[in-house]
Formats: sequence, structure tokens, C-alpha cells
Amino acid sequence: MTDKVKLFYPQRLQPRPLKALRVCFLRNGDQHFSGVNMVVSRNRFKDFEALLQGVTESLRRHVVLRSAITNICRIDGSHLTTLGCLSEGDVVICCCQYEDFIWIEYNVNIDFERQTALRARCFEEKLYEESLEHIKFTDLPDAIRLYIGQLKPIVQNFKTLIYRGRSRANWTRCIVKMVNKKYLNITYDDVYIEAEVLRRLQSHPNIIDLMYSVEEERYMYIVLERLDCDVGELLCEHGSMSEENARWVMRGTVAGLLHMHQMQIIHRDIKPENLLIRFGTRVGDLAAIKITDFGLATYYRGSKLYSCCGTPCYMAPELIAKSGYDYQADSWSLGVTLFCMLCGQLPFGRNFSSVVDIYAAIMWGEPCYPKDMDGDLSDKATQLIDGLLIKNPSKRLTIAEVKRHPFLV
Repeated sequence: MTDKVKLFYPQRLQPRPLKALRVCFLRNGDQHFSGVNMVVSRNRFKDFEALLQGVTESLRRHVVLRSAITNICRIDGSHLTTLGCLSEGDVVICCCQYEDFIWIEYNVNIDFERQTALRARCFEEKLYEESLEHIKFTDLPDAIRLYIGQLKPIVQNFKTLIYRGRSRANWTRCIVKMVNKKYLNITYDDVYIEAEVLRRLQSHPNIIDLMYSVEEERYMYIVLERLDCDVGELLCEHGSMSEENARWVMRGTVAGLLHMHQMQIIHRDIKPENLLIRFGTRVGDLAAIKITDFGLATYYRGSKLYSCCGTPCYMAPELIAKSGYDYQADSWSLGVTLFCMLCGQLPFGRNFSSVVDIYAAIMWGEPCYPKDMDGDLSDKATQLIDGLLIKNPSKRLTIAEVKRHPFLV
């Protein structure tokens, strides 16, 4: 896989669990103290400041502190800034104000290590039992094999299996997506509602068509229409798009997103790979643009959402920080997508492979336009990108405002 392919096809993150996490907090520079084991959850600590206060109170029962704990670091010295940075089984170092991180051979609580190792083994065993890597065509239910022919796997891993094929009735090209529901239940709390969402959004010209779905106790099968390619493939091949083509893609995507938001649905994973294209009869003629992959879609009922998921390079700052987000998370992802289409590269974190570094670039960096494109982009295009990539979601352009923006009009 080339570097450019890796750039536009980064690994997606599933929703992070909202359930309690077990974390071991060590004292900076103290080699003999084996740490305090604490349960971290949003119910217990409403934000990172509350966590710092709770850790300070717990550590003071065991060790002498110069002042309150103001910084929490990983073993490599990188700083944690939000509750969303923590994961199950983390071991972190607690620093008082004005203290520099000290690297020594820390002594971690043995019971904590045993519990973490046992939980990891149980998790891996459950995933292995339900892996889709060994599923064959003959294992598919009759409701799929009898109606879909010429099935060939194009993606197959332990959690998802995707076939391409044709309807036996009219030879319409289609995609069969098989999802391991038990894996989803093990890994996160968000409800998997892809088929339900697709049924609610049917008949819109910019939403992928659901042909039918089959649900079993363990697995879900979704049969979708198949288009010619996705925007990400075009970017990998050509590097960037003309403003005319990017405008056409944006118009269709905005129309689909506006319909979704009116139906109280957030996509949470808008990116070039999830924008499908159907070509016209003439070479280079773009006939249709459709939004696909609603595996991370969720309902928005007026209360802020906190589950962290998506593709790191396209995730909004408020989603990364777990400070609460709404429809504006889709607006940010759309801004990153437009930047990629016009510039042929990502605006944030394109030189980083670490998710933590990508998050830091999004949280504190600014979009960096390629120097060789200076003057090539129209003012309307840069104004739209800048309006979508505003870190404060309340000041960011909404999808309805994007539809009326001069670049699209």
C-alpha cells in the first residue's frame, strides 16, 4: 500500500466505551510506591479537572505531595489532557505543579497487572470465538446465497466481512456486508443501528440504497447497491480535484447530510472513502454522489454525545476531547474532506502515524495549505474550508449554512 493510499485510508476507531475504566496512578519519581488503582468514569468525574482533584485526594492518603496534582503523563512522558485519553488498564504518572516528568523503573501494583492481563485474555478469547476471518460463502444464510450471485470477498477480518456480487433477479451490482454483532457488544456500548438508519434514510438520491437486510442472533447482513468508486480512490489516483468537481461532490454530500440531520441522525465518519461516485456514460462524467457506511451513525435527541469514534484525521476537536458534540461534528469532517479534495492532503496530522500526535495536531494546530498551491484556490473555497474548520463548534458553519455558501451557490 502506497503512502498516499495510507493517507486517505486511515484506520477507523469504534466508539470508546462509556463504562468505567480501571487505571493505575503512580507518583512521579517514586520508585517504591506501587500506585493507586482507581475506577474512572464520566459518572464519577465530570471532566479532567475533577479527575485531577480526585487523584490528588487519593494519593495524599499514601504519599507526601508538594502540591495538588496538575499533570498526568503516560510512561513515555506524553501528557493526558482529557478523560477520553484514558483506556482500560492504563498505567500513568502523576506530577505536581512545576514538576518535570521523571523516567525510572516504576513499581506497578501486582494485583492491577494480574487483573489487566486476565481481562485482556478474556477479551481476546471472546473475539477469537466470533471471528469472521474463516467465514466462507457456504456459511452465508440462504436469504443471501439464493438471491445474490457471483459473491467475492473484498474485505475480511475478525469483525467485518464484505462481499461484492450481483442480484440474481436483474444482475444489479451490490455489496453484502456481514457484521459481528457480538464483537460490537463486547467492544463498546453504542447500539449498532446501521440497517435501521438506512431504512429511515431511503429514497434520498445522495444516500446509499439499502436493498434488504437479514438479522440473526449473532450476525447482521446488509445488502447495498454498489457504485463505481469512492472519492478517496480518486484522490489516491489523481492527488486532488478541480474546484468544479469538488463543488459537485460537496453539493450532493451536503444534501445528504442535511436530510440526515433533519432526521436527527449524525453520521460521525464523513470522509472521502465514504462518499461513493457513479460515473456517467461519457468518460469523466460524474453522475451521482452518495454517502455510505453508517456503521457509526447514531441518533441525536438534543443532549450532547460523548462517545469517541470515527477516523482520527477527520474527527472534530470536541469529539476528541469528549466535551460533548452534536451535528457540528459532521461539519468539521466535511471541512477536512473538502480540504483533501482541493489540496490532495490532510489539513492536520498528515505527517504523524500516532493517534495521540494526530489528536494534538487537531486540537492545537491550524490547517496548513500546501505552499505550491498558493493562489490556486479561490477565495470562496478557502472561506468555506476555514468556516468549517473552526474549533469552536458554536461558531462553525452548519450544514444548512454550507448549502447557502457562495462556493456551492
